[in-house]
Amino acid sequence: MQLVYIHGANATSESFNHIRSQLGAGLDLNYDSRDGFEHNLASMKISLMASKQCFFIAHSLGGIYALHLSHHLPAHVLGAVTLSTPYGGAEVADYAQYFLPFSRLMRDIGPSSWAMREAAKIKIQHPWTNIVTTTGRSPFILVPNDGVVSIHSQKHHEDMELVEVGYNHYEVVLAEPVIEIIRKRIDSVIK
Repeated sequence: MQLVYIHGANATSESFNHIRSQLGAGLDLNYDSRDGFEHNLASMKISLMASKQCFFIAHSLGGIYALHLSHHLPAHVLGAVTLSTPYGGAEVADYAQYFLPFSRLMRDIGPSSWAMREAAKIKIQHPWTNIVTTTGRSPFILVPNDGVVSIHSQKHHEDMELVEVGYNHYEVVLAEPVIEIIRKRIDSVIK
C-alpha cells in the first residue's frame, strides 16, 4: 500500500511533516492553485497511473482532489482520510471572487464551481473518513466554522464517515489523536 499525501490550497506537502513522521513516507502530490483545479487534477492522474493500492491522506482542498482521483482511478484506491475538507465548497469564495476576480482559487473552491458540483455527484466506493474540525471562528463566515471553512460544508457528503475533533483548520495536521484515527483507518483497509 502506498500513502498519498495531498495538501490544502496555498500550502505544500511540508504541512504533512508531522503526520508523515508518524505514519511513514509516501507519494506527495503537490499542486499550485493558480494553475486551476482541472489542470492540477489531470497532472495528479498521470502521477498516480503507476501506483496501486493508494490510501489518501489529504487536507482541505486536497480532499476534493482525492475524491476526484478515487472516482477516475477506482482500481488504484483503497481508501482515504481527509482533514477539514469542505465537500460542499467554501461558501465565502462565491462572494470573494467578485473582490478577487483574478483569483483562480476563488473560482475553483466555491459551492457553484465545477470542482465542487462534480464532487457532490461522486459516489464514494472506498472506505472514506473526513475529520471534521469544529474549533475556530472566522468573522467572514456567518455559520459555525473552523476558521477557514464551515462545519456544514465539511459534512456535505453523506456517504462517508465523519469524525468531529476539537481542532481548527490548521491544528488538525499536528494533533496526535488525529494521527491515531488515520492509523486505525489504514489498519482497517490492509487487514
